[in-house]
Amino acid sequence: MTTSVVFSSVFFIISLNELSKQFSDDGSLELGTTLIILNIVTLAIGIALSYWFTQRVLRPIEKMLEKQDQYIADASHGIRTPLASTLISNEIALKNSGLTLVQARAIIQGNIKDMQDLRLLSDELLQESENQSNMFNLTIVDTRKVVQEAVQRLTVIADDKKTFIKDNTSSIKVSANADVLRKVLVILIENAIKYSPAHSTITLTNHQSQSTVDILVTDQGIGIDAVDLDDIFNRFYRTDYSRSQAAGYGVGLSIAKKLLEKIDGKLSAKSILGSGSQFIIKLPANTSDSITAK
Repeated sequence: MTTSVVFSSVFFIISLNELSKQFSDDGSLELGTTLIILNIVTLAIGIALSYWFTQRVLRPIEKMLEKQDQYIADASHGIRTPLASTLISNEIALKNSGLTLVQARAIIQGNIKDMQDLRLLSDELLQESENQSNMFNLTIVDTRKVVQEAVQRLTVIADDKKTFIKDNTSSIKVSANADVLRKVLVILIENAIKYSPAHSTITLTNHQSQSTVDILVTDQGIGIDAVDLDDIFNRFYRTDYSRSQAAGYGVGLSIAKKLLEKIDGKLSAKSILGSGSQFIIKLPANTSDSITAK
């Protein structure tokens, strides 16, 4: 607007000198009025465009702040719940003068469970925080070898749950980061174990297409409702049914998806409620030498 006013003023002064030689004062007045109207129109258009551009620029920032506020609220709720449970149970125990040894042991066990939940949440939040700024080098990785390493880490947990992990992968090489891929597989397999019944099977397969190398983790667990599939990769999102079936805070899948995105991979899911789920890792089918991922 300042530029427009300065330009109009200079233009008016120069034009006034020329007009005074040929026209009357009416011509000068008409020119001045026209320039004033032009500047008012310019001001109105400038305000409208500025408002539009500002809203467009601020919209993603507002969404980011909303997500941040929601993240803080969810994390606070996740921390507050086990703390409140521990505090209440201990207060009740202190007021109970006739507390028996059996009751005391039950309270201590409950406190240990709450502390384990807090440690799980803090570990997940710390892992997500550490992954925000990491740069990952991509090398040629044998997907079968990485799958075997991930399965080996979870064999004890699977055995304890009486769940069988079946590795049907073959040796397919892809440009990726072995540590990142292993972390993602551990999250997905552990998640499958958590939501699978005893004596069920978790199957891992892989195959290569023209554009991608896919690794699939398929379970026979509780499944996911179709309305929840779009949200399961959001932080702290857990379906109502999953809350009653297993402990957790709904951070793992969010971490897995973000880790894959850092090495140009994608994570998706298919599921039928009550019939199990399938998580699909998609990596670009290129075999270039070592490069750096974002």
